[in-house]
Amino acid sequence: MLALKPETLTNSFLGFAAEASNILHIKTKKDYQEALQIIEHLFAEVTDTDDDPLNDLIELISRSIEKYEATQKDILAFDKEANNTHQEISVLRVLMSQHNLTLADFKDEIGSKSLVSMILSGKRNLTKEHITKISKRFNLDPALFFNLRAA
Repeated sequence: MLALKPETLTNSFLGFAAEASNILHIKTKKDYQEALQIIEHLFAEVTDTDDDPLNDLIELISRSIEKYEATQKDILAFDKEANNTHQEISVLRVLMSQHNLTLADFKDEIGSKSLVSMILSGKRNLTKEHITKISKRFNLDPALFFNLRAA
């Protein structure tokens, strides 16, 4: 005999599906934003164990988010651009954004503003010395500057 009655499970799931319909079947930016907020909340609540049932909910909502993102031209364009950007350029841009830095702020690690600009535009590459100095300044693992997915 089943410990869980099928009717109870069905009714519980239908109640959840009705309550969470807009995040299980995302159709609008508002639904998308709500799903992202819920995922963020769930990440804060979930334990780091395989048997935490919140992991299943995270997986369910994540699939819905991925499905929605796959239909959004702006997200697809961003994803394409991000995939075509060298890792070292992405790291530099994130550092500049997070620390409100300008090209001149890398003079000790890279050199002139024009060299930093050439690196950010993909015309030049960071050297091992540049990466070492930037990694030391920001306490980063130098591996962040390399596209390890392509390896």
